[in-house]
Amino acid sequence: MAGKVEGKVAIVTGAAAGIGTAHALALAREGAEVAAVDICRSQPLSQVTPGTAEALDKLVQEIRALGRRAIAIRCDVSKADEVDKMVKTVIDEFGRVDILVNNAGVWTMAPFVDLTEQAWDFIMDVNLKGTFLCCKYVVPHMIAQKAGKIVNTGSICGREGRLFFLHYACSKAGVHMLTDALSKEVAAFNINVNCVAPGAIWGTHMMDWSLRYITPEGADPKEAYIDFCQGVSTFGREQTPEDVANAMLFLVSEESRNMTGYTIYVDGGHKGAI
Repeated sequence: MAGKVEGKVAIVTGAAAGIGTAHALALAREGAEVAAVDICRSQPLSQVTPGTAEALDKLVQEIRALGRRAIAIRCDVSKADEVDKMVKTVIDEFGRVDILVNNAGVWTMAPFVDLTEQAWDFIMDVNLKGTFLCCKYVVPHMIAQKAGKIVNTGSICGREGRLFFLHYACSKAGVHMLTDALSKEVAAFNINVNCVAPGAIWGTHMMDWSLRYITPEGADPKEAYIDFCQGVSTFGREQTPEDVANAMLFLVSEESRNMTGYTIYVDGGHKGAI
């Protein structure tokens, strides 16, 4: 039985860890060939450890073990020349791009009065400009083939603010609007542009770092995480990278062919301020 994206070529950014890894593996299991993209080096200002080159290479080997073609590409999505080169590498290797999953993202945490211009620019450059640049260099290829699926990564913080995350929330709100606006421009070329917006996802660097602040001394971080989810989500249960990947798979499949410009929230039924 053919997979949902059998024979398609997908680019996944931020693929070396967390949700990005889940995206890449989910696409491969459903038949896609995958270009796994990550910066694979430390970033100034980031309070989250980025994916490593070793993790990216391991992911590629896992995808190949599934019988799919895969390549690893190191790329800083905030740099136009690197994104241009990355897309050209994918075209040279696979001949086309059918799916673009803009998952690469960063975050820092600071009260507004302490928020620096440098921190603002860092978040905007990766989260919003990076999404813009990947779309900019991929969309012409999708227009030429008159087909394509783009899934951007937003956040529950893109719908409502959160203490000490003003810059991150603004960047993700921008991703939500980029999704909506771009979808209207490219619909004539049979290109769908949608967005997945995660909530508090277990097993990500961001959640691991956040748990330092919500886990009582000597307590189990997983228990602290579940307690947190019970306070902010209707289901009150664990949310995983695979949950987000399942939503992404729907958006890149033919099942969603008449959906574009939408943001799907994968947040356990968000109840309010987080």
